[in-house]
Amino acid sequence: MDASLAASALETVAQIAAAMLIFAWPLPRKPHFWARLVGLAATAAALTLVGVAVAGATGVAAMTGPSRVLAEFVLFSVVLVLAVPVLLALFDASVWVALFFATTGYTMQNLASGADGLLVFVLGERPMPLQLAEAAAVTCIVYFLGYLAFALPVRRHRLTDVEDHAMLVVVAAVILVVIAFDLVNKSLPALGTGTGDVVLLRMIHGISCAFMLTVEFELLYTRSLRTSVAAMERARADDAKSLAASRANAQAINVRMHDIRHQLRDLEALGFVGADALADLERQLNVYDAGVRTGNVALDTVLTEKGLVCEREGIALGCVADGDALSFMAPADIYSLFGDAVDNAIEAVEKLDDPSKRVIDLTVRSTGGMVSAHVENYFRGDARLSDGLPLRQTPQDARGFGARHMRAVAERYGGSITTSTEGDLFRLDVLIPLPVEPARGARRA
Repeated sequence: MDASLAASALETVAQIAAAMLIFAWPLPRKPHFWARLVGLAATAAALTLVGVAVAGATGVAAMTGPSRVLAEFVLFSVVLVLAVPVLLALFDASVWVALFFATTGYTMQNLASGADGLLVFVLGERPMPLQLAEAAAVTCIVYFLGYLAFALPVRRHRLTDVEDHAMLVVVAAVILVVIAFDLVNKSLPALGTGTGDVVLLRMIHGISCAFMLTVEFELLYTRSLRTSVAAMERARADDAKSLAASRANAQAINVRMHDIRHQLRDLEALGFVGADALADLERQLNVYDAGVRTGNVALDTVLTEKGLVCEREGIALGCVADGDALSFMAPADIYSLFGDAVDNAIEAVEKLDDPSKRVIDLTVRSTGGMVSAHVENYFRGDARLSDGLPLRQTPQDARGFGARHMRAVAERYGGSITTSTEGDLFRLDVLIPLPVEPARGARRA
């Protein structure tokens, strides 16, 4: 067995595996992850050595020209395809997600390999230890830059579970553009191609790899954006239905409470119910009949609804709100924005044991041509944020759709949302400009 060829093959396999793991590391892991990783690494090393031995015995390793390029093209394409089941054995992900991380890792390894090859071609052959050190340095630099430019944003924006069936096209592009182009470049010096042409083509190969990585991540971002927009549109439609249902329920409850009060008065007049008992029953009924009155039906509905939740959980919901200031907003948007904001606060406060801190304060007012909404509550631990907004712990909001929905509602009206913390106090502020009314007497277009 050719020792140098075996070492080169093992190095290449290790680089490919490391590049893929850099991207796939945030994925949820399968049980016994480390045992699986060690076992797969040992299997990959053994298969690599067997492949080198077979290539040497059959004369494939000694081939030159187009035959060698074709053999290596088939080999590296097979390696790329086999990387998918390897990732599926390590991580709990779909085939499409595994395809994405396999192609991104493979492309980044090719970029590092091409950069190292260009360096060797320009500087010439040097002692093996120096070349190995240079190869390690180039690989580390390219991987670090790739992590900052691509892997880190994916992790930060929680895009690791986004699926896109266009990955099949990307795989074909990686095989044809990245692998084939790299192998052709490596064979050019043996064919007598000029130094300038080789350097130019290797630089084009590097640009192609960077372009492919950009295309792959743009596909991911675009898919994520489409998913988020669809989810927010569904949430807005659901909020409109929920608002209508809540208003209908509130009206039905108010009618029923009115009837019950009359019945209690009749029973008191007949002497069946004492005055003290009647007063106690009325206090209990007031919990369901004490609707919030802010001057805005949608805001009244959501605050009355959340007020019942707070009453049940022993949370004090304080509200000073000028509902008229929100009259320019669609009722569904008001219901959604303040519903999510109060839900976030409830989720944080209900974990607290101190009754004095189980408090939520909401203020809505208009001043200086702006509408401001301020929500303040205590919390325990670290405030989990998504794009600067509170991220709820509920499974349906694990990717931060609620937070993005709040921001989308504010931005729809030209506004913004900011958050801040002071000790164990969390503050959320919404600022939306009031619409400019046309001057009286101005002609309409």
